[in-house]
Amino acid sequence: MNDDSRADFIIIALVVSVLVHAAAMFFMRPQVMTHVSGQSSKSRMHKSYATRERPERDDIVTIETVKDIDALTEAPEAVDDGVLPSVSAMDAFSTPMDIPVPAIPVASYVPKMTVENAPVLSDKIHVEERPAEYVPPAIEAESAAASARRTEAAPPPPPSPLTAEDLSADIPQVEAPPPAAGPGPEAESALAALPEEDGPEREAKTFKPVEEVLAELDEKTVEEEKAAVRDLLDVSKARDLDGTVVISAQSAAGKEWTYFRVNVEPDSDLKPVPKDVVILMDASGSISNDRLGSCRAASKKILRSCMNTGDRFNLVAFRDDFQYAFKTWRECDKPSYKAAEDWMDRLAAHGRTDVFATISSVLKLPRDPKRPLIALVVTDGDANSGVRETSQILSRFSELNDGLVSIYMYGVRETANKDLIDVLTHGNRGESFIYSGERKYAGKNIEELSERFRDPVLTDLRIVFTAGSGVEAYPRLLKNLYRGQSVEILGRAPAGTKEIAFSLKGLNGERPYEGFFRISLSAAGFDEGLPKAWRAEQAIDSKLHASGGKAE
Repeated sequence: MNDDSRADFIIIALVVSVLVHAAAMFFMRPQVMTHVSGQSSKSRMHKSYATRERPERDDIVTIETVKDIDALTEAPEAVDDGVLPSVSAMDAFSTPMDIPVPAIPVASYVPKMTVENAPVLSDKIHVEERPAEYVPPAIEAESAAASARRTEAAPPPPPSPLTAEDLSADIPQVEAPPPAAGPGPEAESALAALPEEDGPEREAKTFKPVEEVLAELDEKTVEEEKAAVRDLLDVSKARDLDGTVVISAQSAAGKEWTYFRVNVEPDSDLKPVPKDVVILMDASGSISNDRLGSCRAASKKILRSCMNTGDRFNLVAFRDDFQYAFKTWRECDKPSYKAAEDWMDRLAAHGRTDVFATISSVLKLPRDPKRPLIALVVTDGDANSGVRETSQILSRFSELNDGLVSIYMYGVRETANKDLIDVLTHGNRGESFIYSGERKYAGKNIEELSERFRDPVLTDLRIVFTAGSGVEAYPRLLKNLYRGQSVEILGRAPAGTKEIAFSLKGLNGERPYEGFFRISLSAAGFDEGLPKAWRAEQAIDSKLHASGGKAE
């Protein structure tokens, strides 16, 4: 190829290359860059910024040197403690250090503070008032110095020495004052009228329970035990029940009356208290040895399953007479359990049954007002000795007991005196159970009944409805409140009553609790069986308060 041909080929190659690049740029333009329309570019433009010059200020603050204020007390003098600094430390202090001093601009004008430019405080300042007898320290110091000068100016004369004549002189005898006479009748009556300090500690000191089982039933001792319980309850500083019990209610409105049921359940804040339990076992001939053996085995289990730490127990066997296993309360320990089991193994069924004398014997036991006393009576309820009329047993014992001892009864056979067992327990803070089945298993449900009084949390309950409310409620004596159980009150109020109110009080050991509650009957749940349940409670109360063997 000659030179001219070579030059033409180069020119043609350059032209083709330019055309290829131009075509590539034209077809690949959407993938290479983003197209921005003119309108969109205008919308993204920022407005031009405006600037202005800051005027010079004339009120420049001047920092001037202020003279130090003298301290109120002098600085303590240095004391040589004998500890010398190390050589390296001294060298560090002796080496000069070049520390640049910052330049502080000094202004020439300090504005005067006025009311208008004073700073505003965010919080109020508490200013304590000086007492009326306040004396400034300067005046007080000056007064003390003046008093010292007066004392130095006029010192007291020295005492003259004693002489022999003074020692031999008769010393006058000072008569002793006559003994103080006791308060007269008027003063004694005034002291007796003074209010005593409230609180469970005071009542616990004024009453001391007897230690042993009484040989005979002493009604005076029983009344003292009741008064001791009332003294613990009737104090002005009782703890609040609100929040420690749960109250619920149901109602049923009628033409003349609105019936209601109030349920009281314990909250977790109430802790169980120690209790005293006595098991009374019917060992008469009517119960038979089969039933007695089953009940004896069940009673042995109760001593270990129903009793808590701190509880005490005793045992009674009754026929036409009764016999206590121990003269005093026994602690829940192995020696006591062993002695109780040996005593029960010697029991045999024979003789008749004096129910009233046996039930009344629980009032011979010492009742500590801080500990609930619970009696579990295991019997067939067949009273064939002593007081036999059911109404007399109910009325006489209930009046004497008056809620001092909680009575739980277990009927060992289906033909047991249900009227006696149910009514006696219901009116004396307890419950009952009647067994129906083979007599060799007669005691199998005793342990289940005992579980209901295992953990007392609120005892000796009292409920009082507001005066003038027209409420008639039963039972009059409420059960003790046990953990996992509830207390039920059935009542009625005049038709149209929208709300009932009552106070409730009880003991947790020696600590009294009291609360005032209001129940809205219109908001309570409905129970159509309430009128019938209330009439049943009223019938039980009538039997408890029968007179002369006749029900009211």
